[in-house]
Amino acid sequence: MISTDKELVNAVALVNDRLQQIQNYLGEDNPDIGRVKIPKGYIRPVKHFKDRLYFITDNTTKNNLAYALVQSDVYLWIINRMDLYGVAQEMTLKFAIALIGSISETVAVMGTKGIIGKRHSFCKRCDRMVDLKIIGDRLRKNLHWLWEVRSNIHIYDISQTEYKKYHLKDFNRAVSTGKSLMDSLGLYHKNRKGL
Repeated sequence: MISTDKELVNAVALVNDRLQQIQNYLGEDNPDIGRVKIPKGYIRPVKHFKDRLYFITDNTTKNNLAYALVQSDVYLWIINRMDLYGVAQEMTLKFAIALIGSISETVAVMGTKGIIGKRHSFCKRCDRMVDLKIIGDRLRKNLHWLWEVRSNIHIYDISQTEYKKYHLKDFNRAVSTGKSLMDSLGLYHKNRKGL
């Protein structure tokens, strides 16, 4: 049991050493006996996310969103618990942000179903949500930023190198933006139903 920072430092050093030994032994081989488990308790269950998405009525979409949010917890664990650096860190941040952008898109579309038409692009939908007082202007600006970053999944459209482009503060901003969107839509639907 770890109960002090000194014990934590020692445990991390031991785990790092053992992981390196596993890698040295396995090389490029990938047998099942060489797999390391992500500790229990960090990645939240599907039900947790489905409960937060109560305002989405389509069960298939709600399930798929919950699965994507579980994946976002995997990214969160990697970003917060692994000492990545350089390109590996930046590309992990990029795809974690892109996932949050995709989740936000679906939450926005399904959370405004029957309120805003299907033909609106994500950014236009965000503008309409401001007009309808579902979200505020600051959240709209953050959602526009998130969509711009998410659009970098189209590698052929990127005109500059991506190295040194993605930072932890960007990931934190994306997480906060996605959470704010869910909270805002949840509140909007509660108010509509008079809850």
